[in-house]
Order: sequence, then C-alpha cells, then structure tokens
Amino acid sequence: MKTSSIAPGPRESSNARSGKVVVVHNGARDRYQVALALSKAGLLECLVTDFFWSEETMCGRILAAWLPKRVLTVLRQRSAPGLPKSQVKTCLIAGIGSFLLDKARFVPFNTRRWLTRNADARLGRLAGNTAARRGAELLSYSYYAFDAFQAAGRAGILFQLHPHPETMRSLLQAELEAHPDCAHSLLQEWELNLPPDDFERLIHETKMPHTSLAASSFTKRSLLMHGVKANSVQVVPYGIDLDKFQPDLTLDRDTSKPLRLLFVGRINQRKGIKYLLQALALLPDAPIELTVCGRVLDGLELFEQEARRVIVRPSVSPEELVRAYQDADLFILPSVAEGFGQVLLESLACGLPVLSTTNTAAPDLIHNGVEGFIVDPRSPEQIAERLAWALTHREELLAMRLAARSCAETFPWTRFHEGIVRAVRNALAGQAVYEEAA
Repeated sequence: MKTSSIAPGPRESSNARSGKVVVVHNGARDRYQVALALSKAGLLECLVTDFFWSEETMCGRILAAWLPKRVLTVLRQRSAPGLPKSQVKTCLIAGIGSFLLDKARFVPFNTRRWLTRNADARLGRLAGNTAARRGAELLSYSYYAFDAFQAAGRAGILFQLHPHPETMRSLLQAELEAHPDCAHSLLQEWELNLPPDDFERLIHETKMPHTSLAASSFTKRSLLMHGVKANSVQVVPYGIDLDKFQPDLTLDRDTSKPLRLLFVGRINQRKGIKYLLQALALLPDAPIELTVCGRVLDGLELFEQEARRVIVRPSVSPEELVRAYQDADLFILPSVAEGFGQVLLESLACGLPVLSTTNTAAPDLIHNGVEGFIVDPRSPEQIAERLAWALTHREELLAMRLAARSCAETFPWTRFHEGIVRAVRNALAGQAVYEEAA
C-alpha cells in the first residue's frame, strides 16, 4: 500500500481556521463524551458519526411517543442528552450498514470485516472533507484517522483507542501460539485479522497526527515504543457516571460464604479469560464462585473443568449489571491488552475492589493493595496468589470497598471533559503558533 505524508492542501489554504473541531467515530463511542465536552466548551464544529438518535426535534418526540419501549431503549443508546442535533452530521449509508451488520450475525466474519472497514473509511473521508471545508481542526478516533487526515489534507488530533497496532499484534500473536484453542476469538481482533495493506494503514495513522490522546498510560507507552514523540501524547483517563454506578450499602456482607468473583466483558482470550480459569485451577478446593457476564466467543468448553464454580450469564440488563457489581467481592480483568477497561471504573464506583493487569488502565486508577491489585499479564500464578490472600483476609477485602468507591469519585466524567478540552486547546494553540511561524 502506498502511504504519503500529510501536507496542507488547497482547501486548507483557502479557509481560515475556525478554532473549532470536527470529531469522528461510529457508534456511541465513549458515550459521546468527547463531543459533549467540546460542545459544552464551545469548541465543537460537529460530530461525524454513523447514526444518532435525538428527541429534541418534533419528529423525534413524536416517534418517542409511539415507538415500543424496547425499540426506544435501543435507540436511546445512540443518543447524548446535551449534544444538540444541529452539531451532529450522520452518514446514512454507514449507519444503515452498521445496524444491519449488528443484526445479521449470519454474515461471514471476513465479509463483516470488509463492510465495516469500508464504512469506517467512508466516515473518515466525510469528516476530513467537512473539516477542510469548514476550516476546522479534526479529532479522529483510531480506525478512521488514516482516511480522515488524508481527506482533510492536514494533520489533526488522534484519539488512540487501543494500544499501538504493532504492540497489539505482537501480544495477540503470542496468545494465538500459546492458546490455539482460542483462535476463534483472537482472529476476530482487527490487529490479527486485517489484510496487510489495511494493517499498514492502522500503523501509518499513528504517525499522522500532530497530537495524540490516549485513555491509559499503557496505550501511551505502546505509542512511544513505536516512535511517537512523548510530548505529542497526552493521557486523559475516562470518567464514570457516579449516580448510575454506586454501592448498595444495605447488603449484608457474610464473609463466611464463598468468595464471589466477577468478570464482565466479551469473554475471549484478549481479556485473559483462560488465565483466570487457570488461577482457579491452582486453588482447586478454595470456596470461590466466579460469575462471568458477557458473550462467550471461544465456546463454553473453556469452562468445563471449573463448571462447578463458574456461572456464565451471556446477557444482562444494565440494572442487572449494576447488581452484579454490588453483589461481588472482587472484580477480575486479567486482560493481555486493553486500551483502558471501562469496567474497572464501573466496578470501583460500585465499591468493588478490582484485580487487573499492567496492560490496562489499572495502574492509572488504583494503588496496588489499596483499592485492588495489579498483576502482570499472562500470570495465573499471580492471580491465584491474590485470590489466596483475599480468601484469608475477608475483612480487609471488605474494608477495601470504601477505598474503591473513593477512588472512583475522583474520576467523574467532568474530569474527563476538562482533560479533553485542555488537551484540545493546547493542540489548537500549538498548531496556531506553528502555522504562524511557518
């Protein structure tokens, strides 16, 4: 694949910078918090996305009154109260395509991948053209940035969702070799499954921006390992809805009962599910119950050896998920590679101590041994060691719940908003100085 450096195009030179930002991503990425932050600060030119539901228009209000509750619930997952519909630009083709792909599970994975990546490219080009035409800065999430920056004719801001593509591929390839029985889920990861030319685009887009944002220090380190300059990357951890996720102080905590562990997320080997099961196997007679909430991608046979101690819940409602956090004694996310791990903040907000790896946002969120535990990835022995401690220190584990909630309270979404706005303003000011000097 031929790639090129980004140089100012004729559209840029004919439009003065507006001082505002075009944001691009599909779906309800990060609950639209980046666009919301910029909108509230008066910095948002528009959000370019595939589908967006709004009830602020008359048509939206009429439909909301007539649509079945179940349909309306789904639609509201693609809405953001406080983000004006006038600041959202949708791509109808990409929106219809993403909706159909979500429902048509029978579509072969390679076909789904091709359609998804084409929709991503379409969104990127739409955002880039919009930014160029309106003289706005461009903030693109990864997976859209190559096409977005090319269409804009200039560099912009990249929000790097996952660690660097080459870091991801290396880690996933090691998992594939160590656990071929988990090939089904591992080969669905973009960084292992994309054709060579598309994978090269992912690598190239990390070199294109003048500023990169990451939600975790692990993601930043992965970028630096592959040549991105340290002073161009800013870490802005996500936030959490502290009203939606909160502890249930009325629950009776009986420390004589089995230790209740919780795992939430897509159940695949990137999230280290086998290492958790191997840790349980190292404690064969321990009174432990593990609840796993999420869709199993590699088959239920993964759980056969620990079936007596594992409950799999493939589908839970938002209310049931909060209850699961509240009921558990310890949350486990043994991920091999994670851009952040929002479930960590959800757990902490519910007063649930966490156990996770250095390849997640855990080092950015907690102090080891205070609000939870941080272990090395791919280490069932370290997980088992922490579980053994928890089994013999139930009162201390119970006391960690208060520290967990206090930790989450320092990460409201308003903090994320402030971080995004500060990073974007710094980027805009830096670019203005650079262009004036040039």
